Amino acid sequence: MEKIVEQDVWFVEFPKEENRDETLTRPAIVMHVYNETLQVLSVKVTKHGARESDPFDTGIFYWEDAYLRYPSIARISKTKLLSQNNFKKRIGTLHPQDWKNITKKFEEWINQQKL
Repeated sequence: MEKIVEQDVWFVEFPKEENRDETLTRPAIVMHVYNETLQVLSVKVTKHGARESDPFDTGIFYWEDAYLRYPSIARISKTKLLSQNNFKKRIGTLHPQDWKNITKKFEEWINQQKL
């Protein structure tokens, strides 16, 4: 298996919101890799538009550079800690500007969770 690194986009088995025992293969962004526990902090990616109700939905402007098939949104509030076994295939790497935007919004989301 290819090495999983921050800023990469992978196809992963992502748990469904309505039933966490079921998964759906979808793109996800690698935010951080915890090697000692074989866990990866991952942000859900969707082709559906940003939701007005969620200020943490962040556009991926250079989606083609990351080899995504469609204009995409990073759903920061849908971040999950996943096993490396969930990672199936590397798609690409985020453009540096998208990575900057997503990490900034991720930090805002984390800080809000502490409140």
